[in-house]
Amino acid sequence: MRLTKSLAAVMAVGVVVGCSDSMLAVDNPNSPDRGRVLGSASDVEALASSQFQQVINATWNSIYAVDIGMMTASFMNSSGLANNGLGPRSGIPRQPIDNNRGNAYQTDNYRDFRYNTAVARNSADILARAKDAGFKLPGGEGDLNRLKAFSHFTYGVSLGYLALTYDSAGIPRPTDTGNVPPLEGYPAIMTYGLAQFDSAIAYASKSGTSALPTAWLNGIGGPSVNMTDFIKITHSFAARLRAGVARTPTERAAVNWAKVIEDANAGITANLDIFFSPSNGWDHAWMDATLHFRDSNWHQMNYYGIGFADTSGAFDAWLATARDSRAPFLIKTPDARFPRGDTREAQNADRGGQGAPTGGRYYRNRLAGLDQAALGWQNSYYDHYRFYAWSQASRVGAKPYFTKAENDMLAAEGYIRTGNIAAAAALIDRTRASNGLAALTGVVTSASQQIPGGTGCVPRVPVGPNYTTTACGTILDAMKWEKRMETGYTTYGAWFFDSRGWGDLPEGTPVMWPIPNQEQDARLLPIYNLGGVGQVGGAGKSTYGFGDGNK
Repeated sequence: MRLTKSLAAVMAVGVVVGCSDSMLAVDNPNSPDRGRVLGSASDVEALASSQFQQVINATWNSIYAVDIGMMTASFMNSSGLANNGLGPRSGIPRQPIDNNRGNAYQTDNYRDFRYNTAVARNSADILARAKDAGFKLPGGEGDLNRLKAFSHFTYGVSLGYLALTYDSAGIPRPTDTGNVPPLEGYPAIMTYGLAQFDSAIAYASKSGTSALPTAWLNGIGGPSVNMTDFIKITHSFAARLRAGVARTPTERAAVNWAKVIEDANAGITANLDIFFSPSNGWDHAWMDATLHFRDSNWHQMNYYGIGFADTSGAFDAWLATARDSRAPFLIKTPDARFPRGDTREAQNADRGGQGAPTGGRYYRNRLAGLDQAALGWQNSYYDHYRFYAWSQASRVGAKPYFTKAENDMLAAEGYIRTGNIAAAAALIDRTRASNGLAALTGVVTSASQQIPGGTGCVPRVPVGPNYTTTACGTILDAMKWEKRMETGYTTYGAWFFDSRGWGDLPEGTPVMWPIPNQEQDARLLPIYNLGGVGQVGGAGKSTYGFGDGNK
């Protein structure tokens, strides 16, 4: 007889099933079915309340996840280590993602897929139960509308992250009665996921809808979230996902920017912080003292990511040097997120000693004795230390997961692409001017105009066709700079998803992950790779010449 398996029922207890082949049906009470997992109203509500935490688990609460490789692929991190794909994802020339059975990173490649698929399956099942005619919650209609709103939200986020990361996936639907869903491409997944946000907002807007209790959305110890704020958060996620799904500059240009602007303007008005507590399952594992803050073998910044801040000419000289012969240099910049000083010793002092940088610095110039040798072009003097104090507190407490600046830059990009340069400049200046950079408002009036600052402008961008010198960027470059500076290590794929859509990744960088081999085997489908120079799924020529020849 034919046995159809529900991903949701088994994934609720951490077991993965990805096939529906013919086999004998066996009743296994240790692998609960939907009826057991969703047997009572309290069971349904309890499962629903944990689903955003599972999204965090899917993307952040492990170093065996694709976000680690995304960091080095996008130059948000630099490391030559083989661990977790750090070095292989950052090497130039870029290589495909090896998806063959037994590859070194198959656990990492699969984790995000299976967890987000599980959240989507759970959310679909919860909605199916919650919309049964006889389903009731003790708290009445207000709690029921909250359940539906939140489950549509987690449904949309999980599908959205699948669409951002993988080339295709199945879409578990409330009406599919447990059958394994067919594979659909990332555009269809994103379209369906974005529709869930519309439904979440509709239920949240109903009169009397209850607030989200603490720990449903924002971790342990965070405040409850009223529906007004929940609607703002939902709009912001819709803007993030709609813009981020693009794989190429052509796809990014074709995004519905009017809708992105609309959602961002209706979005968050302050950072969405997650109140992390590793012992309670809310964690950003990478930011551990033994990983990100361990030593420069594991983490340091790369000049491809932060060299744009330099106004001394050292970045130009670095670009003009053969890639494998490049040496670290001192960044001198008016950008207040970097340590100040004309010598390394002065910049050491400006960062506040061994602890976190002071005065709003996001980066430290590390002590020379902490450098690592033989990293070549990947090596720099700088580490990202914005969240050092939080990490030292055992990663307990509030940390941004969706910054107001990211929301502003989503709207700003939309305004640039639709020709409203003044509106974009005003948004960009919120963080730009407050960090010591020349204001754009009233100065930049076209998308092609160089930003102000003269020889001291930031960002300075590599100029083609040789990409060995720099010039003041445009307002689009300024928007990119602010977004990168303000989102580093704040959220999943923080620099990667944007960089691929902007065309900034080195040529050949995989722009998405293939369906993991475990899922392909379960579906009895062939395994394939993605990425590599000139290969399917590989980035085209970089905006800034990264990876072009010896650049």
